Amino acid sequence: MMPLTKSAYKLLTYLKERASGEYVYRVDIKQSDLAKELGISRQALSIKLKPLIERGYVRTGRGFIEITEKGLMAMGYYAKPAFILVSVEPERRDEVYREIVSCQLGRVHRVAGDVDLLIEVEGSRATEVLDMLSTLKGVLKTRTYFTLQSF
Repeated sequence: MMPLTKSAYKLLTYLKERASGEYVYRVDIKQSDLAKELGISRQALSIKLKPLIERGYVRTGRGFIEITEKGLMAMGYYAKPAFILVSVEPERRDEVYREIVSCQLGRVHRVAGDVDLLIEVEGSRATEVLDMLSTLKGVLKTRTYFTLQSF
C-alpha cells in the first residue's frame, strides 16, 4: 500500500468526518461544493482526487464521494467490524446497559447465553471501547473478535 501524502490524508480525513454510515463512509456532495468548502478550485480538487481514485481509496459518482475500505486502512482505520462480548454482574446489568448505550459506542445487543452484551464497533475503535468498558463497575470480562472476512 502506497503511503498517503499529507494533502491526501487531510482530504480523506475531511471526507470521513463529514460522511454518514458505519463501515462505508459516503459524503453526499458535489465536487464543486466540496472544493468551495475546502477553499480550493474544482480543478485542484480533481488533481487531489485522481490518485486516490486510481489507488482505490475513494469512489466518486454524481453528487457523492465514498471512502473505500482500502482508503480507511491507508488512514490507519480498521474498517471491518469488531464484536465485543461483555459479561456483567447480574445486579448491575441495567446500570451498565444504560451507560454503554448512552456512550453511543456502536450497535449494542443484549443477548442471552454465556455473555450479556454484544457490542459491534468499527474495528479501529475497539481499544477505545475496551478502555471505556474497563472503567465500568459491574463489567466482569470481555472478549473481542475482529472480522477477517464477511460473506
